[in-house]
Amino acid sequence: MDTEFSRLPVYFYGYDAIETFCLSKRAQLIQENVGLILGILRGGAIPALMLSQMLGLPVDFVHYDRREAKAEINNRKVFDLVDSCVKERKKILLVDDVAGVGYTLANCRDYLLSFIKDESLIRVLTLVHHASSRTKSDYCKDCSSVHAILPWERYVTSHQCQDDFVKAQAALVDDQRYKKTLAIDDANYPLNLKQEWRVDCHLAFNGGYRSTMDAIRTVGPEEIYCNNESLIGAILKEFPFSIIYKTIDHKRYRISSFDPNDPD
Repeated sequence: MDTEFSRLPVYFYGYDAIETFCLSKRAQLIQENVGLILGILRGGAIPALMLSQMLGLPVDFVHYDRREAKAEINNRKVFDLVDSCVKERKKILLVDDVAGVGYTLANCRDYLLSFIKDESLIRVLTLVHHASSRTKSDYCKDCSSVHAILPWERYVTSHQCQDDFVKAQAALVDDQRYKKTLAIDDANYPLNLKQEWRVDCHLAFNGGYRSTMDAIRTVGPEEIYCNNESLIGAILKEFPFSIIYKTIDHKRYRISSFDPNDPD
């Protein structure tokens, strides 16, 4: 894969790091006299809720439709809170997870400005910011030198998604981001897959671990079905962000480097 992202080192931006970042901005946000926090769904929900707890401030959400490039607040009571903030000259904090290309943030900020009418009352906070973003974050973590993966993204960042993102230079519409699933067929450890367990491609395991790893790297799956315990261990070591399913008695058990086994 030859993309901008592939050349950057991966940085797993975990929940502890997110909490640490939000806490590091607490004093500044208090000094800014923030009166309301608005998280952009879905990525901005978790940091917005964290900041609400840390600051003791009301929180609500901006719904954003990427297909129509349309932002909207569905809770009409929020507009009363906004009016109060405007009258008291308190800031409204707009929160999202990533300022990548920046279309989402720019459109949501313009939406707020359409009824707040004073851009000095709007502040923007993002967990991840790239220098090339068209939207400036007032509070952010500069991740221009890394490929930052947030906890809620690690299952759905496929190679094809990254390629298309770089080519299009725009936010992707599909929330699932082209998630790809691979089944490793091993005669000694048959999978017995159910029809509803969608699989995009199959790979026959012939005992060659290195060639299997190379094939997995080429396919770039996020989810892998495999019943060979030894091979599962090798895959998780080589691809720690992969999710592996082991099938037993028509049930599948999820295995990852981060989660306990979970029957489905």
